[in-house]
Amino acid sequence: MATNIKKLLLLGGGPTNIGHENELDAAAYERLSAIKRTGAQVIYVDNNPFSFASEEVQPADVYVQEVNFQNVVNIIEKEKPDAIMPKIGGLNAMQVAWQLEESDVLANNNIQLLGIRPIDLKKVLDNQQLRELLDETGEPIIASKIVASDDEAMDFVRDVGFPVIVKPLSASHDTSRFICNNTDEMEDALEISFKRTYIKWVSIEQSIVGYKEIEMVAIRDENGNKLLISGLEDMDPIGIHSGDSIIFAPTQTLINQEYQSLRTATFRIMDAINITGTCHIQFAQSRTDSNYFVTKVSPFFTRNALLAAKSTGYPLSYVSTLLEMGYALPEIKLPEKYSKYLPFMEPTMDHVVVRIPLWPFRDIPDVDQHLNTLMKSVGSTIGIGRTVEEAIMKAMHSSQFSPRDILPSVSKISDDDVINQLIHPLASRILILMEAIRRGFSIDELSELTKIDRFYFYKMNQLLRAQDFVINNPLSPTAVEVGHKYGFGDGMLAELWNVNISTIERMNRNSKTKVTFKEVEPSAGEFLETTNVFYSSYELENESQPCVGKTALIIGRGGNQLGPNAAADYYTAQVLDTAHKAGYKTIIMNTNPNAISLAPALSDKQYIEPIQLGNILNIVNLEKPDIIFLPGNRHYLSKKLKEFADLNIVVLPPDQKVAKYNQRKATDAVDLFIDHDRILPITTISFYTNSHRTELRYINNYQQPMNHWQTDEQKLIDLAINKIDTSQWQGLVQVLFNRIDDQSGYQFSGIRPIRITESAFLNKTTGINWIDALVKKYLGILDIDHLSEYYQPGTHKRYAMMEAVFPFKELQSNRKDGTSTQEVGSSLSFKNIES
Repeated sequence: MATNIKKLLLLGGGPTNIGHENELDAAAYERLSAIKRTGAQVIYVDNNPFSFASEEVQPADVYVQEVNFQNVVNIIEKEKPDAIMPKIGGLNAMQVAWQLEESDVLANNNIQLLGIRPIDLKKVLDNQQLRELLDETGEPIIASKIVASDDEAMDFVRDVGFPVIVKPLSASHDTSRFICNNTDEMEDALEISFKRTYIKWVSIEQSIVGYKEIEMVAIRDENGNKLLISGLEDMDPIGIHSGDSIIFAPTQTLINQEYQSLRTATFRIMDAINITGTCHIQFAQSRTDSNYFVTKVSPFFTRNALLAAKSTGYPLSYVSTLLEMGYALPEIKLPEKYSKYLPFMEPTMDHVVVRIPLWPFRDIPDVDQHLNTLMKSVGSTIGIGRTVEEAIMKAMHSSQFSPRDILPSVSKISDDDVINQLIHPLASRILILMEAIRRGFSIDELSELTKIDRFYFYKMNQLLRAQDFVINNPLSPTAVEVGHKYGFGDGMLAELWNVNISTIERMNRNSKTKVTFKEVEPSAGEFLETTNVFYSSYELENESQPCVGKTALIIGRGGNQLGPNAAADYYTAQVLDTAHKAGYKTIIMNTNPNAISLAPALSDKQYIEPIQLGNILNIVNLEKPDIIFLPGNRHYLSKKLKEFADLNIVVLPPDQKVAKYNQRKATDAVDLFIDHDRILPITTISFYTNSHRTELRYINNYQQPMNHWQTDEQKLIDLAINKIDTSQWQGLVQVLFNRIDDQSGYQFSGIRPIRITESAFLNKTTGINWIDALVKKYLGILDIDHLSEYYQPGTHKRYAMMEAVFPFKELQSNRKDGTSTQEVGSSLSFKNIES
């Protein structure tokens, strides 16, 4: 099969949102390098303006359109691809593929569906067919029934017993779920549910709330060869969405018999659905015996599939691509960095990875902040360590909003509130758990209240004892060593002891153990692989050698949050790409497991470390970079780093504090590129919001070019250039205007650096990579004359529009209007001006 695919249609993941960050784009980028080896032409469809992968495809082969049935049909009719690859587009792309099969589009156009046979795709996406398939293979599934009366519900309970979960069947996707422990609770839940449902039917199912949640990520080739990439264990029990749970890789509390049983079940399910490539399966594992249930089967690329790949160093997306195209595992040749490791060897880990979610409650405070079956996190960060304790501490360190090397305290909360949050968890979950231990709650009591395995409380207790020792022995060499062993970075020690970080660095020179860097690779040190992915630990042997030649360190933003979100990661990836092409050895520091900037091919070296001063300085001391890029205006971090006089630091967009506004409203803008005394007009923009609000903080939708461009564009460009003082403004700059009447009158509103989100928009719509130009400017290699000749704003044939995506619906918020700090992603579209 691999040789007869000449043209391949790849379905993208669409705009980022709750449950979907940059992981699909990161995986797509890695897939493209695998596809290139086969010689197939790629047709790519996606409407995510922050897609980096789409820029690796020839522009003529990229369709900036929503991934839906009709759009894909139109592309198929025009391009006539040999095969379609939907797994990288997540669940939405898989559903589109199902529609294509159901409507005979695939058969009529002789198109191969890669990764899963059409007949098996139906079985996986249709919940009832999947249940029947799992039942046929002997895999245990949760008992459930659709009932129309209280009597039918009672009959069901007599068979399975309490607790049960009652859910209304609603066309409006009602997410209400009622956990019932007795007859009275069930009668109340049924009464409410029958009132809410529109067809007078209610779903009732056996409750497994409190079971452990275990996830398995595996791959399979067409010949049935299979291997497990990694097992993942959610610290939180079933009942809290996996996306909101703290996750450990590898699994921590399963005995070997349980682990092998779930591994075998994973392989059996993959065989039953004839999957090729990646498959992610979730299980509910009993805490008291070896029983388990299959809870979810995802035969496509997911957020936690990428976590498994990041945790092990296995090139999952690369291998999966070739498997889907028909190669067998023994036929695949890995990239050169895997010198001896073979694709059919199961990964082994000599470290622990902990993922901690990030929530949007600071920016959207009006939603229910309790953690339950509805996913609410917008991002996550990971910590890697040699021990569970070290990994937990580094993940906590990475997950905090503050860059000040401290952990927030919940010590002032009352005992009643602690107990309440143990039973009804909030986003501050791990801090509450540690505070409860500190106050003397027994581990048995805490495990019973939370349904979290005792193992994790023992580990948290060890962390607390280590922290107390460090605090009570200030500036002690032994305290430094204990702190390092348990994941306390130099910056944290400095904060705990209220000293300058240079004091801790001096103590380190006399310490027996020094900071070393260990490699993340899939053989656990058996082979000398060069994945060049590292994490720090205080040991004897350092596995990271400084890069040779000119080096650029790029400091990522860490986990996704609302606001610039995915755009900032795209921006970081562009900085990496430009610096690499300019001849620099590129080093990325980041902690977001879903980041496109951590795609292996984008950098020469990766450090998965907390974005904190002490951790940055450890890398700087080893690598001695010629230049440090800090994408995003992180004022505290840039200020602290600039205190070290020998560091060459570039903040992007330029940290221009001269930004000022005459007024807080704007309808239009002129975007400029400024290099020394040269001002290059880029384009004009009109702003709009769904509510027609024109305050700057509500401006998150862009149109290029501006309205009335035929009559007003050149006039506005001239006005904008006259407002610029090049001694104060450099780089990508936006001059804002407010249209005040129908006679084309424009009032000057202010000047600001172009936002990260709009920089991505300009890249996609003008055909010029302006972030690339900006980086070249600060590297001193920009040819402004060539850029000026190559790009001139002129006659426009189409409007480009970028509209913000907000997570209000997913979070069940009542908000209608969103500010620029509340956006989670954006969508891109074009329309002809003639229409």
